[in-house]
Amino acid sequence: MMRKAISALTMMVLMLGASLPATAYSLHYHDASGIVARRWLANPIIVAFSRSLNSPPPNIKAGSDVTGAAQRALQHWAAVANIQFLETSSSGTSISPSNAGDGVSLITVSTDNLAAFGPSNSPGRTRVFYDSGGAIVEADIALNPAETFSSDGTAGTYDLESTFTHEVGHLLGLEHSAVIGATMQPRQAKNGVYDLPAITQRALSADDIAGARSLYSSAAETGSISGKLLVNRGGGAATSTAGLMVFAEEFESGKVVAGAIASFSGDYQLAGLPPGSYRLNAQSANGLLTGTDIGAAESEDLTNTSLGRTFEISRAPLVVKSGVNVNAAPVFLLANDPPATIHPRMIGLNAELSTVAVPLEAGKTFTIYVGGEGVDQIAENGISTSSPLIRIVPETLSSEEFATPYPVISFQVTVGADAPVGDYSIRLQSATGERCYLAGAITIKPVLVL
Repeated sequence: MMRKAISALTMMVLMLGASLPATAYSLHYHDASGIVARRWLANPIIVAFSRSLNSPPPNIKAGSDVTGAAQRALQHWAAVANIQFLETSSSGTSISPSNAGDGVSLITVSTDNLAAFGPSNSPGRTRVFYDSGGAIVEADIALNPAETFSSDGTAGTYDLESTFTHEVGHLLGLEHSAVIGATMQPRQAKNGVYDLPAITQRALSADDIAGARSLYSSAAETGSISGKLLVNRGGGAATSTAGLMVFAEEFESGKVVAGAIASFSGDYQLAGLPPGSYRLNAQSANGLLTGTDIGAAESEDLTNTSLGRTFEISRAPLVVKSGVNVNAAPVFLLANDPPATIHPRMIGLNAELSTVAVPLEAGKTFTIYVGGEGVDQIAENGISTSSPLIRIVPETLSSEEFATPYPVISFQVTVGADAPVGDYSIRLQSATGERCYLAGAITIKPVLVL
């Protein structure tokens, strides 16, 4: 059997996740008091385009549409929530020092910002400043001068519009998402991963939109779901746990709509949801995306938790209405429940593994790869998707050989011609009944043109 390797481009995607710092502003992490997220009170938000966008440095491919990419990134977010931007220009090229904002929210691509990245190979960085009440008053965006960028899909470069769109999410107050197909997931691919241009993160996912609306739309326009996860320690005592990702899917279509990380006290909330019926699942945030990647405060708990088996929070659909918070029934877990044995680490397409969602098209069949501990326990009837519109071809399940320390399997997926745009999960189940989800690992995005 041909032995496949993880390409250098893919390894760059992996390294990016490891270098991201945990930051304090977070929509996707919650504590007992509710959403820990900070937002702008000013509307419009005034954003200054540095002169460096008009004369970009050599790490940006000549002829790239830098200003247009930044403008489109702002427009993506403004189109989905009550957000307005006012664009101005600036002769400045450097973002503010971390301890001294200058009141100007600057977008810059200048090499003057190399020191702000240190050893990080993250493509972008957003530095956010708050007033004494916690409102955002300034947010500066810089691209990493040590990385290369383009707007035409050049292999080995980061896509400018995707990078700017991700960073504008941070400018608005959003933290990294645990949904693999979200623009705000922490690991941005370089062009050429999966032998494709890495442009799917230009388009916002349902999870991104829910995040923006939870901060910037009226509470009367959207709904939310909240709940609590508890661990029974025996003797009638119940204590809480951290380290679990909760994600909501549309009950009929299976599309992933929002994800969150339960707090140390076991609380979670999914806000900014459109009216509809949802199912909720929870599992350890210790797979393709980890707690450290997402930036949650209990990153060690997220990484080391043994309460990793996936479970349904509610078997019946949870009906969400505008302006209403739905309280999901609390879930009690047993401290001596066996730990998870299935730990997907990577997903792949076109004989390549990575940690970003696989972009599929409606009406076509694809071969998908999944690598990680325990995936060789999966039988043909143990692979499914969260959507009736996406079908697994079970007889195509095969073992593959990659340069990985864990097993890799492959199988074919057929996407229905009428499958709507969105992110969908892959569900794995072992012979013993243990389940695991790759939440939002399949992404179907609108047709994007370079």
